[in-house]
Amino acid sequence: MGRSMLIVVVLMCTIYAGIMVTLQRHMFSVPDIITQNMLMKQAESVSDYALRTAVRNSVSLGMQASPDSVLHWKTIYNNFEVFGSRIDSIAYNFVESSSRYRAQTYVTGRVAGRTTQYRAEIAFNFPLIEAVGSPNCFWLRMNQPQFNPSEHFNQVTDTSPNHNDGLFYGDISTRPMGQGVDGWKCASYGSGGGWITHPGNASMEVNTNFSVVTWAKIRQGHPAATILWLASDPYDSNTSYTDADGVYHPGQNLRLKPTAGIWYQSGTMYFTAVNTMYNQITVSVPFTPAGKWPHNKDQWIFLGMTYNRGILKAFVNGALVGTSFSGWPFSAITNTYGYSIGRKDIRNSSGLASGYYMYMYGLLDELGLYNRTLSEAEMAGWYNQVLSPANIHYIRD
Repeated sequence: MGRSMLIVVVLMCTIYAGIMVTLQRHMFSVPDIITQNMLMKQAESVSDYALRTAVRNSVSLGMQASPDSVLHWKTIYNNFEVFGSRIDSIAYNFVESSSRYRAQTYVTGRVAGRTTQYRAEIAFNFPLIEAVGSPNCFWLRMNQPQFNPSEHFNQVTDTSPNHNDGLFYGDISTRPMGQGVDGWKCASYGSGGGWITHPGNASMEVNTNFSVVTWAKIRQGHPAATILWLASDPYDSNTSYTDADGVYHPGQNLRLKPTAGIWYQSGTMYFTAVNTMYNQITVSVPFTPAGKWPHNKDQWIFLGMTYNRGILKAFVNGALVGTSFSGWPFSAITNTYGYSIGRKDIRNSSGLASGYYMYMYGLLDELGLYNRTLSEAEMAGWYNQVLSPANIHYIRD
């Protein structure tokens, strides 16, 4: 009996000693576990930052990816540190076209002498509206049924935060899928002459930096078509005067010189602005309208222009087609008279030949104004339909 008790006591002491040793070993490892968890959390946060950087860079890199090709691009960050961890590199892959995109990030974390490596990956399809941002002065998407979802029967809804809804006049209708343009709902400017207008307010006034974007289908056989006109002074003619409201008009014929304007006339597309020294800055490019009513088989043409302290750039289908510089970094004349779409805004027609309004015949869609200068990559992004939320396939982190 005594021998048996002795064996039991020895076994219990052995088990107890093993438990204590194990507990002690785990106690000693607690700081390492905490450090490892901190390291992983820190590396994960930096990896999230790297993924956001990859998304921001995707547009400009995607512009270099050709259809039916694969583009591999790797950016080395040379141990760029964020919160103690570092971004080693980001690898980009555009598969088959610029619209199919994958980014892989490589992050190294270091805490208290410990090192870990963290990999993450994101894959999605363009378009990405976050990459460029939507027009913030006004953005007429022209996608509401018959342009009248509100109490105003002839209202065109502005989807920017400013709600600068336009009013349309004359012969205008929408052309939804089945009658018109592959599911687009657009302004159609008919034979009677139609246009969209807004009287203007501070939220759409621009001068130093701005950009205009739109899609258009211009009907063939018509000599002229006004896309957008931001009037600088629609009352000004060749003689200076002060009107009854005390507004001075300098006699520089500003009624024909908009703050920003895009129009077609006799085989040429014009992109123009006027600065505070009354100098008109213009880019003109050859253009042949090819639209045929009801335009459901016509190709959409993307038109855009930017202004940056006297430098005007014109874009057709995402490509830069011309640059003009006034010679001095002057701002444009502020547009205090709102916008006119589909015809020029000329309120003093004295001495002008017939047809000076230059009504638009065809279709317009997604027309907007930014109060900043878009980059050439962003303009290319518009043409590549960087317009709606991304279709994210997966995120691995």
